[in-house]
Amino acid sequence: MAEAFGVITGLLGVWQFAEDHFPADETPASNYRVTVGLEGFDANGQTLTNAKGEIETIKTYNVQHELIGSGGGLTVGDGEDDQFGDIKVDQEGNSQSIWTEFFAGDDAICIAAITTTMEEGTKWGWTGDWGYWCGLNWFPSGYRLKNDQGVVDACTWIDKDHSEDLKAAAIGINWSELGATEGQKTPSQSELLKKCGDKMQAWPEDGGKQMLPVNDKKKRSSSVFRRSQRSDDRLIVSRLNHNATEVCDSWSSWGPDFVSEQEGIYCNMETHEAIPLCNADKTVDCFDLNTSHGPAMVRRNGKRSPRNPSQVVTWA
Repeated sequence: MAEAFGVITGLLGVWQFAEDHFPADETPASNYRVTVGLEGFDANGQTLTNAKGEIETIKTYNVQHELIGSGGGLTVGDGEDDQFGDIKVDQEGNSQSIWTEFFAGDDAICIAAITTTMEEGTKWGWTGDWGYWCGLNWFPSGYRLKNDQGVVDACTWIDKDHSEDLKAAAIGINWSELGATEGQKTPSQSELLKKCGDKMQAWPEDGGKQMLPVNDKKKRSSSVFRRSQRSDDRLIVSRLNHNATEVCDSWSSWGPDFVSEQEGIYCNMETHEAIPLCNADKTVDCFDLNTSHGPAMVRRNGKRSPRNPSQVVTWA
């Protein structure tokens, strides 16, 4: 069973991936499973914009950072499981794959987890909250392990054409440095953050300048990162341990409107405004989730402003 450092249901710890979360071992090749954190369908059963996504190219390297394999052409959702897709990358020679780069296509993808079965049988895992830590665009994740260990807190966005103003087109992962070994002490968050830009990297395009870590100066620069207008008209309602205020407060979060029922907060992702849910004690200046006419803002004068989501997706 492979392990990786990550945030599990709000707590920094070691994420354990069960055997059924890994792709089959097809040799001589590195095998990858990409799992998305955000998905959904419209009323006609058609996939929604940015519900899944595309990995156009995968490149894998040995310890000398020599290219030993490349492949691609994965659209998550094409297979039997709508939340993940598997792909193998043929390798040359007998070198062990240490570093892998994932390049998005023009269909943006929010990656919650990547697991791999390497050519020699080694298994590794990575979780999407690394993008949140390192300063990439992110969104809460609804990806739950089947053994009910917990929920990956965030997924990381990558997008080749940047049509939604998502900044990274590719990410690179050093598997052994971001993974955990049995009995290893969980490092502090500050220790893990030092791996941003070194053991995990990101690029705006193939051959572009490495982007990580995103420092405070970059955060303030609208030419580097700025909030995008909401173009995903779903509403995500989470009954899990998600924090909608954190989503709204983040300069790099991107995705559909978001509700945390546990917190009692609605995040308008177009304005990044955190608004309390309506209840028996709060009936104005709130977001009414439980209405026969659809979710709506209730103003101070009692006027209702419907949000009219194309779909309400519930995570429970």
